[in-house]
Formats: sequence, C-alpha cells, structure tokens
Amino acid sequence: MHAVRPLGISIALAAILGSTVTFAPAASATPAGCGDLSKGSLCIKGGKVGKTGSFTWRVRYVRHQGGEIKVKLGSQRKNSDITAWELWFGTKKTRNGVAELRRKHEINKDECIRGVMEYKSKVYVTKWRCP
Repeated sequence: MHAVRPLGISIALAAILGSTVTFAPAASATPAGCGDLSKGSLCIKGGKVGKTGSFTWRVRYVRHQGGEIKVKLGSQRKNSDITAWELWFGTKKTRNGVAELRRKHEINKDECIRGVMEYKSKVYVTKWRCP
C-alpha cells in the first residue's frame, strides 16, 4: 500500500497543476538525491541546497537491466508556495547503461530539488533534496 500513496499524490498534483505529464511514483530512497527504479537508478547531484545562487546540477540514470535506451533528463524545484515545472536538460541515449546531463540553473535557499527522467511518456523522479 505504501507505493500506491506517492502515485495518487503525484497524479492529483499533476491534475491540479494542469500538467500533461503523468508522474510515476518516486524512486525508492537511496543516498541523498538518488533513487532506485525497477531497472536502474536515478540521481541528482551537485548544487548547493539551502543556498541561493546559480549552481551546476547533474542528473544521471544508470540502467542495470536491458539494452541501451534514450531518456530525457532534468530537474524540478519546489518551496512552500510553488512546485515548478520540470526544467529539462535534454535527451540522451544511455552508453554502457549510463546517461548523464548537467545544467547550471538558479535555486533559492528555501527550495527543494529533485531529478526527473522521462522514458516512454512516463516521468520518474528522485526523492526531494531539501535544506
């Protein structure tokens, strides 16, 4: 039952925000900024959570099963007032099971950030990194 709750919350949030993207449940927790998916792991690293500024964020998908795939990678920010739309860094095909993209962008000291990945019209997310 625990895995159903994030999906319901994500779908409700997407409907409220009018998003055309359907969110999959958040990846299960691993070290800060990472999450395990059924066939791999998704991480967001870098930046400085809890500080205002422009920082480089790195979103990385490591595929443990199956062949090479093309994924869209990016990030999403939130604070107590808003959840920002996804900021897509680009699309990349895995090579030796790994796809990674980096992008420099702003974050405010009160914002959380998470990694996002789109594959076959489904969006997967990491757990939030918060100050």
